[in-house]
Amino acid sequence: MATGEQALDLLSTSQTLPRCAFGAPLVALRFGLSATISQGCCNHWECPRCGVIRAKQEYHRMVWGCEVLADDHDLYFWTITCRGKECSYDEAIAHYLEWTNVLFTNARKKCKAEGGYWAYVQVTEHQKRTRSHPHSHIITTFLPSDAVRTGKDASNAVYASAWFARANYTAGLGSQHKLSGIRSAEAVSRYVAKYLFKDSISETWPPKWKRIRYSQNWPHPPTRVADFVCVLRSQSDWRTAAESGCVFVCETYTDFEISRHRMANIRLRQDDVKF
Repeated sequence: MATGEQALDLLSTSQTLPRCAFGAPLVALRFGLSATISQGCCNHWECPRCGVIRAKQEYHRMVWGCEVLADDHDLYFWTITCRGKECSYDEAIAHYLEWTNVLFTNARKKCKAEGGYWAYVQVTEHQKRTRSHPHSHIITTFLPSDAVRTGKDASNAVYASAWFARANYTAGLGSQHKLSGIRSAEAVSRYVAKYLFKDSISETWPPKWKRIRYSQNWPHPPTRVADFVCVLRSQSDWRTAAESGCVFVCETYTDFEISRHRMANIRLRQDDVKF
């Protein structure tokens, strides 16, 4: 930003819904022959607009990862819960991430000791019982070696594991849990991912609560690298975008109106931005 130049009012770009509730700025992007101007994503689950975008991004990564891992590994579905009525809602919210961290640490160590491959994705939602304690749906590559098949749930095998039951209890979680196999990685990943849209966007959680978590080696889907990126915060940013040689297409009419106004202020041709 040039010396003494005043930044644009980011909230002034939020006149028409759907707009970012946290005032994310417009961003100019070019991928090959395609150039766009659209509002950025604030990544807040609480934002009516960006929460949906975030959920779609997480959905894509979850489904992609399951399909990649299923090529070389068996996948399993865990459901874990908090303890019963003796566990208050405040205690559960304060310690649930800590308890699950203990469980995952022990599971990772056991998986590696047994020569397995450790990877997981966890989606947490509120239970439907009183005060909505958290519980999680987990897709992972690990099934304890002492697991015994006990039946079927729909088309998937259900297992019981004394080690897993003990690991849940010692971690601070509840005795109620479920382990099952996965026959269709795509179907189960989409089933788990739906909770991102059903609950994570609308539910209220403490600040910085991790609603979805991945192991470090959970696969990332391929990403495109933009040929040109410019966050449009100041008048000089708009000039940089205008002088890039791109003809930008705006994603919404509001973005178009803002773009036309900003570029008119720096005396550019009207066809530098199109809708």
